[in-house]
Amino acid sequence: MKTPGIKGVRLITDETENRRYVQIDLVTLAKEPKAVDEYLDGLIAQERRNEPSISQEKVMRALYKRAGKK
Repeated sequence: MKTPGIKGVRLITDETENRRYVQIDLVTLAKEPKAVDEYLDGLIAQERRNEPSISQEKVMRALYKRAGKK
């Protein structure tokens, strides 16, 4: 799947076209930190798309249990 880029952010791949690095222009990062952050969040979400998900209810139960609350 092709990821649309933003100016000043470049994905660098290895010989087998696997994404390996992200190169971020510091000027772009200074001018548009939220855009860069959202772009990186999108890349992470794409990489995790096949991982199993956990419902919010299950997470909350585990957190309350860990905190000693019911």
